Amino acid sequence: MIKIVDEAECRKYRSDCSTTLKKVCFKLKEKGISAQFVLVGSGARNMVTRNGNGPFDLDYNLEIIKAPDEYWNDLRHLKNTVRILLDEAIGLQCFSEAKDSTSCLTFLLYFKNEPTVEFSFDVAIVAKNSNGTLCRLIHNKNAWGYGSDQYVWNEVPHSRNVTIKVKQIKAAGLWLDVRNQYVSLKEMYLSRWRDKDHPSFVVYIEAVNNVYNKYFA
Repeated sequence: MIKIVDEAECRKYRSDCSTTLKKVCFKLKEKGISAQFVLVGSGARNMVTRNGNGPFDLDYNLEIIKAPDEYWNDLRHLKNTVRILLDEAIGLQCFSEAKDSTSCLTFLLYFKNEPTVEFSFDVAIVAKNSNGTLCRLIHNKNAWGYGSDQYVWNEVPHSRNVTIKVKQIKAAGLWLDVRNQYVSLKEMYLSRWRDKDHPSFVVYIEAVNNVYNKYFA
């Protein structure tokens, strides 16, 4: 059963992740890449979820603001650069090396001397296009069935004006509806559909839009 994690349990992990990502942004700056990280989705709004007593995760966006052409023209190079710097910043103490999924880099924290996962965090590389819409760096593995990988920017669906919608929802006293919708969507994607390619911040945007459309559209 999907349930929301107590805030006190999340606090230490947020602090550790923040320290790691600050180091990465500093190292990226040395390479001419201006970037900022943002805790997104459930972690930024005290809606972190877990399945029963299992591990939980936090989602971060690493937004690329400015970078040399060599990175914009070679997205594989951009993602590999971020991955290597994250591995170095973490130091791999109890954490796994970065796992490169379609839409993010995942780091698993194991209990000491045990193979059980205690916690994980995901880092999605994002940037805004000319319209101001947030886009995620996507790694389509074996994209054409011939072992060729593809790296592309994909717009995050319905991500514009989310902050404005949230303000309107909260002003109307409907924030609990968003929390309930979020938990319901997580339950659907993870427990029923076994779909692990829905980062929390994407599910959060979907929950906000569902509640907004129900009451205000």
